[in-house]
Amino acid sequence: MSDEEILRLLPVAATIVAGRDDRADGQLARLGAYDERDQAQVDRCLQVFLAGLLRITWERGWAPADVVQHGRRELDPRVEPLLLAAISAEHQRYKAATIDPRWLDQLTDVGVPQPFTELTLTAWAAAARVGRYLTLHHALSLAGFLQSLPVLARLYPLPGTTVLGEHHVVPVNGKMLARIRRLLAKAEATEFPDEAEALSGKAQELMAKFSLDSALVDAEVEIPDDSAGRRLWVDTPYVSAKAQLVGAVASANRCRTVVIDNLAVVTIVGAELDLQLTEILSTSLLVQANRAMLAAGKHIGHRGESRTRSFRQSFLMAYAQRIGERLEASTAATQAAVPEPDAGRLLPVLAKREEQVDALFTKLFPNTTTRRTRITNGAGWNAGLTAADQAQLDARRQVRR
Repeated sequence: MSDEEILRLLPVAATIVAGRDDRADGQLARLGAYDERDQAQVDRCLQVFLAGLLRITWERGWAPADVVQHGRRELDPRVEPLLLAAISAEHQRYKAATIDPRWLDQLTDVGVPQPFTELTLTAWAAAARVGRYLTLHHALSLAGFLQSLPVLARLYPLPGTTVLGEHHVVPVNGKMLARIRRLLAKAEATEFPDEAEALSGKAQELMAKFSLDSALVDAEVEIPDDSAGRRLWVDTPYVSAKAQLVGAVASANRCRTVVIDNLAVVTIVGAELDLQLTEILSTSLLVQANRAMLAAGKHIGHRGESRTRSFRQSFLMAYAQRIGERLEASTAATQAAVPEPDAGRLLPVLAKREEQVDALFTKLFPNTTTRRTRITNGAGWNAGLTAADQAQLDARRQVRR
């Protein structure tokens, strides 16, 4: 029995098993017949098949964090360890120096540390205490999932192609970012509004100083093009409303966004530091918005019918709009407070960054459409505006040098 014969079977079997088709048992039985003759051969073919699919996945624009995040929504949770093991094995073919540092960071974040390890299904199943039938089922489910992934805009160089120094990466003040994250985490957790207000206000002050200080440093040298993109996977439901909130934060921080509703993902494009700050603040405000939405309760119409879904959708859209207004006003006040000598150096840097971000955005998304969303629940809209006014967010304060 040749490897080619098994490899011809696998794409169809994967599609059927992943689709929970009635023919799934038959496909597994067919693969099981090969497995009884030569288990090592089936292991080898599945490993080659998964590695090839992962390479195609990277070529389609997906990065490790994207695959894992989306997989957590679509796959049986028991399949995730196999996905991580397959990603690790696929990366053995690349030299570390040819993988973008941001890609390597993602691998570590999702649980694929270096050194990368080989995948042997039999050994993996033994370590995971998974039976042979379930191992084959997991492998085919994972393969079917990978086969179904659509094309995304590519945000990073493909692994194996990076040249050191190819992408300018802004040195990040890790202590400052950690401090901001701690402040926002405390603001989300506290039950006392005054405490949350103070914590969020301090975090906002640090973010403003961090970003503008970075721009003023760039004013002293040739302005590097560190524009980049990253994806933020939002929780369902109410994806479009939550994406508007992310878009509001992004706009106030000189970034641009595109949302893919059916994947529940927002792509943010901006300067590297602004991207990090946008992600941190968006994540915090999404938590606050969701908590405020749930606290607002359910909505019952005049006839006793449930209007909770339209209420919450309208609530979040209003929340996003008002937060956007507050952030834009805060950003303008912070920039206006910069001393005049520094402002003269700052404006050309911000203008150049905007030009760089717009150029990358157009390259990644040459065909985008603006969509308007109707408000269908006035009570939800008014409640959302009220909640946004109470959100833990202070105006940005003067940047002192």
